Amino acid sequence: MNDDYKDSYESDEANLDSKSDAKVILFLIIVAVIAMTYWVAVQ
Repeated sequence: MNDDYKDSYESDEANLDSKSDAKVILFLIIVAVIAMTYWVAVQ
């Protein structure tokens, strides 16, 4: 799977940027799900 990353991105820097972006998006999704769950529970 490591080879797939090298084919998809032009440089190691772009590869690291994409991984950090994915972590941020995942974190935001988790926060949104928790917020929605809390909002529904309070109603």
